[in-house]
Amino acid sequence: MLNSNSVKTRFLVSVGANGIRGVIGFFSGLLVARALSPSGYGDLMFLLGSFAAIRGLLDMGTSSAFYTFLSRHTQGRRFYLVYFFWMALQFLITLVMVAVIPFGFFEKIWLGHNREIVIVAFLAVFVQQQILQTVSQIGESMRKTIKVQLLILFAAVIYLIIIVFLISYGTVTTQNILFLTIFQGALASLSIYWVLRSDQALPFERDATLSQIVLEYWTYCKPLIVLSLITFLYDFADKWMLQKFGGATQQGFFQIANQFSNAILLATTSIIGIFWKEIAHAWEKRDHYRVAMLYRKTTRGLVMLSAIASGLLLPWAEQIVTILLGPMYVMSWPVLAIMFLYPIHLPMGIIGGSTLLAIGQTHKHMLICIVGMLVSMPISYLMLAPATSEWGGFGLGLGAVGLASKLVILSVVSVNVQAWVIARYNGWDYDWKFQVIGIPLMLMIGYLVKLLMGFVWDIDHLSVANLVIPALLVCFLYAGIVILSIWFLPWLIGLEKAEIEKMSAQVSVRIKSKLFNFSRP
Repeated sequence: MLNSNSVKTRFLVSVGANGIRGVIGFFSGLLVARALSPSGYGDLMFLLGSFAAIRGLLDMGTSSAFYTFLSRHTQGRRFYLVYFFWMALQFLITLVMVAVIPFGFFEKIWLGHNREIVIVAFLAVFVQQQILQTVSQIGESMRKTIKVQLLILFAAVIYLIIIVFLISYGTVTTQNILFLTIFQGALASLSIYWVLRSDQALPFERDATLSQIVLEYWTYCKPLIVLSLITFLYDFADKWMLQKFGGATQQGFFQIANQFSNAILLATTSIIGIFWKEIAHAWEKRDHYRVAMLYRKTTRGLVMLSAIASGLLLPWAEQIVTILLGPMYVMSWPVLAIMFLYPIHLPMGIIGGSTLLAIGQTHKHMLICIVGMLVSMPISYLMLAPATSEWGGFGLGLGAVGLASKLVILSVVSVNVQAWVIARYNGWDYDWKFQVIGIPLMLMIGYLVKLLMGFVWDIDHLSVANLVIPALLVCFLYAGIVILSIWFLPWLIGLEKAEIEKMSAQVSVRIKSKLFNFSRP
C-alpha cells in the first residue's frame, strides 16, 4: 500500500496527474486555437492575461502567505475567514472597477472589447486562479495531493469533452470558451471543497486573534506590495504592447508558443506545491541540510528535464507548427523555436522564488523580481514599438519574435542572479556548472538526431501518417543518447554515480522478477 502522505507518493501522483492534465489541457488549447484562428485566440488570451495581471496586483502576495502559513502548521477558523473575506474584497473591487470605469479609458485598456465580455473574462480568471488555487492549497497543506489532483484532472477531462462538442457544432467563440473556463474552475473547486469538508483530514488549531493574523500577513506581505504593483505593470504592459503594436494575430502567435513552452514545465508545476510545503516545514524545524539538499536536487533535476524536452522539440519547431496548428499558424514557427528555450531556466527561477517565499525571505524575493521587471519593461517597448515618430522613433517592431527573445535572454540572467543571492544567504556554493555543460549538450543532441534523420527521410515532404515511424525513431535515438549522457554525468541532474547505479540495479531486479513470474507455469 502506498502511503498517501509521503513525499514520494505525493510527488508521483502529482506528476502523473499533472502530466495527464497537462496533455489534456495542451490539446484543449490547440483545439481552441485552431477553432478561433490566431487573431481570435490572441484576443482570448489578451483578455485572460489582463485580469491575471490585475489579480496579481490586488493579491499583494497574500496567496503566497496563505499557503506558507498553512504549510507550517494547522490554522484556526478565524485564519480562513480573514483570507476568504480578503478574496471577496478583491472580487468586489475588480468588478466595480470594470463596471464603472469611463468608456474612453475602458477602450484604451481593453482595446475594442465590450464591457460584457471583459466582465466574463474577469470571472473566468477569478474562479480559476483565485478560488481553485485556494482550495487546492488547502488540500495540499493537508497532504491530500492525490484527491486534489484527481479532481482537477476530472474537471479537465470534462472541459476537453465540451470543447470537442462545441467544435463539432461550430459554436466555438471567445465568450463560450470563457463560460466553459468558469464552469471547469467551479466544478473542480466545489469537488475539492466537498471532499476536504467530508474528509475532516486535520483538526483546526486554536484561533489566533484577529490582530495577530493581520500582523503576520503584514509582516510577510509588506515587501511584496511594491512587487505586486511592478509585476502588474510588467505583465499587463507586455500583453498590452503586443496587442497594441503587433495586433491580435501576433498575440495569438506568442500565446500559442507560450502554451507549448508551458507544456515543458509540467514537471515543475506538478511538484512546486509539494516542494514549497517541504521547504517551509524543514525551515521551520531548522533542518538546513534538508533545505539545501531539496533545493540543489530539485533545481538541477527540473532544469535538465526542461533542457531535455527543449532539445528534443526545438529542432522540429517548423514541423510541429505545420502539423498541429495548420497553415493559419505557419508563420509562428520562429516564435515557437525561441520559446522552446524559455522553459529551460524557468524552473530554476520558480524553485528559487518558492524557496525565498517558503523561508520568509520576501524582501530579497521582492528586490530581485523588481529589478528584473524594471529592466524588462523598456526592453519590451524597444522590441515591440514601431519605428515611427509617434512612438519615439526607436522601436524595432519585432512583434512576437521580439517579445519571445526578450523573455529568453532576461530569464537566463535573472534566475542566475536569484540563485547567487540564495547561495550567498545560505552559505552554499553558487551552482552554475550544470547549466553551462548540460543545457548546450541536450540542444546539440537534439540537432544531431535531426541531422541523422535527414539522411534517411525528407521530413518536410512526408504525410502525417508517414511521420509516425520517423518520430518514434527520433524519440528513441534521442532518449538513448540522453540516458547515456546522464549515466556518465549524473551530477547534471543532482545525483551521484552510486545513486544512478543503485536505481539501475533496482529496475533491473524488478524487470527480471516480472519476467521470471511471467514465464512460470
